[in-house]
Amino acid sequence: MRVMQRGIMKILPGKMAETMKLNEKYMAIMKRYGVPSMRMYRPFVGGGDYMHTVIFEIEWDSFEKMATFFEKIMEDKEVQEMMPQWEELMGSHEVELYMSMS
Repeated sequence: MRVMQRGIMKILPGKMAETMKLNEKYMAIMKRYGVPSMRMYRPFVGGGDYMHTVIFEIEWDSFEKMATFFEKIMEDKEVQEMMPQWEELMGSHEVELYMSMS
């Protein structure tokens, strides 16, 4: 069963540039562990905090592959060192998982 992971990050005001730099480092690490292609979006217009919102989507072949990926990457020392930095940049981070209905 395919799984789509969608994340919604609310970035603290004035922290977007720093967030994008940290995200580049994180993406490089993710590629080493074989993450499928990830799409990132910023709302074009809208209400609320659209200027401070980043949305990402990843499609996984299965929940098992996604879980295995996160088990491996969360053991990575570089990723562990990044975690406190993310906390200083984000106001919130929500993750949603969707399954295919077909």
